[in-house]
Amino acid sequence: KVVPLMRTGGASDGELGFPKAALKKPSYATEDQWSRLASKDAPVEDSAEAAVDVVVRAMESPPEAAHRLRSSMGNDTTIVCIVSEAEVEAADSEALAKAIAPQLDAQMGSR
Repeated sequence: KVVPLMRTGGASDGELGFPKAALKKPSYATEDQWSRLASKDAPVEDSAEAAVDVVVRAMESPPEAAHRLRSSMGNDTTIVCIVSEAEVEAADSEALAKAIAPQLDAQMGSR
C-alpha cells in the first residue's frame, strides 16, 4: 500500500512517472485525511497526523476495523463488511458492493 504525501510535490504528487492510481483516495482514508495529505496550506502537523492515521488504518485487520467502527458507532450497531482481496479480480466487484449497500439499508434500516 502506498500513502503519497502529495503536498511535498514531485513523485508524491504524480510527477516523474509516479502511478496516477496511487493518488486516488483509498477506502481506508477519509476525505479529510486525504485532503490534508495534499494541501500545501494545511499545517504540517495536520498533514503528519493524517499520514499516521491513514497508515494505521491501512494496516488494520478486519477485526481491528470492526472494533474501531463499533467504538465510534456503538456496540449495538450492526456492521456489514463485504470483504474482497486486495487485488479485485472481477471488474464489477466495486459496483456490486455499492449496489448491495443501499438495498441492505432499505431492507434493514437502522437495525
